[in-house]
Amino acid sequence: MSTADVRGDGAETPSTPSPSASPSPSTLTEPVLRPEEAAPPAAPPPIPLGGRRGGRRRRLTVAGGVAAAALVGLGVLAWRGNGDSDDGTDSGEAPAAATATAEVTTRDLEDRTDLNGTLGYGDTHQLALEAQGTLTWLPAEGTVIDRGQTVAEVDDKPIPLLLGDRPLWRELGPGVDDGRDVELVESNLVALGIVSADDLTVDQEWTSATSEAVEDWQESLGLEETGRLRPSDVVVQPAAVRVTDQVAEPGGPASGPALTVGGTTRQVTVDLDATRQQMVQVGQKVEVDLPDGSRTNGTVSVVGTVAETPTDDSGQDRPDATPTVDLTVTLDDPAAAGTLDQAPVKVWVVTSAATGVLAVPVDALLALAEGGYAVERVVPGGTELVAVEIGAFADGWVQVTGDVADGDEVVVPA
Repeated sequence: MSTADVRGDGAETPSTPSPSASPSPSTLTEPVLRPEEAAPPAAPPPIPLGGRRGGRRRRLTVAGGVAAAALVGLGVLAWRGNGDSDDGTDSGEAPAAATATAEVTTRDLEDRTDLNGTLGYGDTHQLALEAQGTLTWLPAEGTVIDRGQTVAEVDDKPIPLLLGDRPLWRELGPGVDDGRDVELVESNLVALGIVSADDLTVDQEWTSATSEAVEDWQESLGLEETGRLRPSDVVVQPAAVRVTDQVAEPGGPASGPALTVGGTTRQVTVDLDATRQQMVQVGQKVEVDLPDGSRTNGTVSVVGTVAETPTDDSGQDRPDATPTVDLTVTLDDPAAAGTLDQAPVKVWVVTSAATGVLAVPVDALLALAEGGYAVERVVPGGTELVAVEIGAFADGWVQVTGDVADGDEVVVPA
């Protein structure tokens, strides 16, 4: 919690004004710690904004990197006097704290928050085979499988990967009805370089050119050249995959789950509190603290729109848990993350920012009894109070606007 200090003038003053008198808008009255207590026989006079201040003073300061709302709401005061009254007697106040000065500077203020994330290759899923026979080979963990490469071998024959947004659901060949599965096969044959787009029109119609291209592809794989294609002959995925685990074992039945696979791009995933969803946006730049202590840049690529309740080890929803949405961060330089397949990381997100603003250390602020804030500016021969309005906070600094300029010196606790 932030604290506030009060330093007083100590100068002899006229009698206390009537409680009904309103303070002049051009003056700042000294703050009083306990207004419910009886007033002393004499009180310091109002101090005009910009007026010179000398000698011993009481000063109300607000210290610490706190939000503006907290500055107004906490209102924790502490007296910091010199311990003696002006006539040399003990005043009962604490000794005056030492002070120093700080410079008003133009700077960028960024308020950031950190999120717990996991470095890895994104969500994983199981990849299943439909082929009948004996599973004779599987790729090792960490293998990247792209278009046309082998997902598994069944009876010593390769099962290649095709890229597309839907699996094959029927046997394809001469005489088959037009369909999007035909277009998927043709687009892959062209992408693999088996046939050129000039020789095969990619559309939903199976032609003799399609059959010839399939035969050429089967020949390149060492398969029987039938010119036809069954769903069990291939595996279709939306993009290239990276093997994270072998589910089946060679020597067993081929049909069924064979591999656990994930994406091929190194990224960070965060289970973001659903109430903080608006804090981040797709395309927003972030920083990521890596396990080796280094920091790298990233970009928010996905902000989930479906909130889910975390589950326990048995898969049951945790009623005491806060719903979360998926947040994905793509690393600008994936190689910076090293070779770890998975590791905990910190993601730093800028939640508010102010660019090129005048700022002072937070503990230079004076909370005024009549409301608002001021700073004590150093001038020749002493100091003067200057009213300011406060704005953004970050790293112990606060934005100020008012009759202050870059380079001004203001009083702060030493």
